[in-house]
Amino acid sequence: MTADVHVKAVEHRFNSFTALHRVDLQIAAGEFIVLLGPSGCGKTTLLSIIGGFLTPSEGQVLIGGRDMTHVAPKDRPTTTMFQDYALFPHMSLRDNVAFGLRMRGMAKAARNAKALEMLEMVGLADKAARRPHELSGGMRQRVALARALAVEPDVLLLDEPLGALDLKLRRQMQEELKAIQRRVGTTFVHVTHDQEEAMAIADRIVVMNHGRIEHCGTPEEVYLTPKTMFSADFMGETNRIPVSPAGAGVTSQLGLLAIAPAEGTLCLRPESIGLTGAFSLGRATLVEAAFYGSYHRCHFRPLAAPEMLLTAHLPQGEHPRPGAEVELFGRNPVVLAPVAKAAA
Repeated sequence: MTADVHVKAVEHRFNSFTALHRVDLQIAAGEFIVLLGPSGCGKTTLLSIIGGFLTPSEGQVLIGGRDMTHVAPKDRPTTTMFQDYALFPHMSLRDNVAFGLRMRGMAKAARNAKALEMLEMVGLADKAARRPHELSGGMRQRVALARALAVEPDVLLLDEPLGALDLKLRRQMQEELKAIQRRVGTTFVHVTHDQEEAMAIADRIVVMNHGRIEHCGTPEEVYLTPKTMFSADFMGETNRIPVSPAGAGVTSQLGLLAIAPAEGTLCLRPESIGLTGAFSLGRATLVEAAFYGSYHRCHFRPLAAPEMLLTAHLPQGEHPRPGAEVELFGRNPVVLAPVAKAAA
């Protein structure tokens, strides 16, 4: 089963503090959505409202076209998977996975068969008789996922489920989580503060800041063409170059008038600056460089604007020495308007 989700003008207040400001979001059935942002941005509050653990101060939540705004969590077609997994230590993996089905009154034989089917899906059927403490963190995470999907929710809500795992295991689970979502077709709404995790698993990323949606789009759209400076900075490192339509200052010094005819900030990712590209940034001196395995992280000072420091990621085969003077080029530029004009 799967369903679409429509969050309509949702606002939520905790006493005098407004956690969400009239949030509008439409999630298609079967979509993998990631709510991304720093602590306190409102992403967990929004997830809790979709799951029914909070009732919004204003607005509506529709799931599968039905108004669920005031419906209790147990009566919604949703299941929530938390970071701590909340597995029962005294139960076998099979009984943990079957617990929700047991609460719904399913006969023992049927729920055990369903539990084994779910454990098979996450690669743990051969460990069905074990207890949670006998498993690694990644295995416990899979059991929690199997339990959540066993009740066949229309929407699965995931509250930073990979946060407790180490980097290598987290990356492995990201791939497995996405593969399972594609297999079952359930709508997933996943909360994280990890940009790499969001890029790896999302169909669309919802970047949140101070209770508002800054940008909603595919990983490529959010990374390559951010709509706001917050989104550009939060999704990774970026070089900021102030530009002016009059061609004054840095715009004139670096010859960027044709690239950035509007006033604002020209944003270039480090990998968008190199020794070849679509347009010239002029000559620059390499200040320092460090080898990061797949690329060289380099800092350059443009000769025409020595007060500026540009960060570039150069390929393995390109490694000028500190002090070398080279011509820099850029590609994939994004010009963001000043905040006041963007708000208007």
